[in-house]
Amino acid sequence: MEKEIKERAEVRQGDMTEGPILKQLIMFALPLFIGALFQLMYNMTDSIILGKFVGADALAAIGATNTTTFGLLQVAVGVTNAFTVVLSHQFGAKQEERMKKTVSNSLWITAVMSVLLGIGMFFGAEPLMKLLGTPKDIINQSVVYIQIYGGLIAGQLFYNGASAILKALGDSKTPLYFLIICSVLNVILDLIFVLIWNQGVQGVAWATVISQIISAVLCIVYMFKKYAVLRFDRKEAAADRKIMGEILRIGIPLGLTNALLAVGMMVVTGVVNSFGSDIVAVYTVGGKVNQIATVSFGQLAFSFAVFAGQNFGAEKYDRIMKGIKKALFMVVTLGAVSSVVIFAGAKQVSLLFLKADEVGILKDSIQMIRIVSFFYVFLGAIWVYNNALRGVGYVKATILSSMVELFAKVGLSICFAKIFGYVAIWYAEPIGWILGLIVSSVIFHRKKWMKSSV
Repeated sequence: MEKEIKERAEVRQGDMTEGPILKQLIMFALPLFIGALFQLMYNMTDSIILGKFVGADALAAIGATNTTTFGLLQVAVGVTNAFTVVLSHQFGAKQEERMKKTVSNSLWITAVMSVLLGIGMFFGAEPLMKLLGTPKDIINQSVVYIQIYGGLIAGQLFYNGASAILKALGDSKTPLYFLIICSVLNVILDLIFVLIWNQGVQGVAWATVISQIISAVLCIVYMFKKYAVLRFDRKEAAADRKIMGEILRIGIPLGLTNALLAVGMMVVTGVVNSFGSDIVAVYTVGGKVNQIATVSFGQLAFSFAVFAGQNFGAEKYDRIMKGIKKALFMVVTLGAVSSVVIFAGAKQVSLLFLKADEVGILKDSIQMIRIVSFFYVFLGAIWVYNNALRGVGYVKATILSSMVELFAKVGLSICFAKIFGYVAIWYAEPIGWILGLIVSSVIFHRKKWMKSSV
């Protein structure tokens, strides 16, 4: 009895429906931020080791797969985000018995996704890379990377699923612990596979999937050990059509939206590929630097999805409106600081991934980084609004915003690249952010989401 009371108290510590809003957002976002730094560390390690010790071709080969692996992951993330939305509503409404069924059905969905996406990526890697027009000098390495990473995507998906479940309870610390383990292990394995065993691109892929699988297993085991409210019995473990319907009603639109966004980014990658492997390397470096620059305000924006979800479940709509003002202020401020720092240090961060004698690639990378960095505040703002709408379950608004953003990115990349060259691609994405922000902010402040329910 005493143990159960203690466990319930631990669960309610993540309750964001009461208390100081700013403090709750920061305390929830802080572990996410630290975790994102570690995730960046192992992602960057892949690129740094390949770029510095193998060569620009290996770096470009990984870069050519970025939109494919991003798209693969984002489809799954769209669905696992639904776990957070549904569970955060139930948590806010204190429906603990219903939460157990939601957890078991979330794991069933994750298992099915792992099989389908794994098979699709293993057999579809080569046709997809050819479709994207991947340069001949790097296509074989790109295909091998996708077959390993995509074929064994289960580790990443189960970690994401467990992480989404825990975040719905307001626990952003537990996923952090296992992400740190994953990150450190990935770096060690990168060094072994690439520097000692000379495995190059495929070595980096194996290092990633092995560390992800270990992290996922440890996180799930610890999750059930720590939280009694998440433990389900044999009866609750059975697939439940109604619960799955709730999850998939949000998860499928989010997953399909992310899939369309990924397809759009693949089209952009195809445009980039048409300019040759040097520009692919530039695009890779620019993308990695953007990940570094946006990590602080990105995690803060994500934390608002959980805040909004819990308070929506508790029907505290005024608290959501107060919270978004505070979240926007913090995110926009951090975005502005990131813009200044990255603009000034564009050369230094580019040299993390490139050799100093690769003058042409370095020059173009600096140009791309400086162009995109100017627009970080708009990216931060759209993330806050879309996470708010996603948190309350009003997914059709995020779909509309994402489609506007997608068509702007793809349309401008295709049309303007023919006229102005590859530099036009660097402007296309920020313009998409601005147009998508207009849509999501207007919809949020119209407040129709207050009448919706999961």
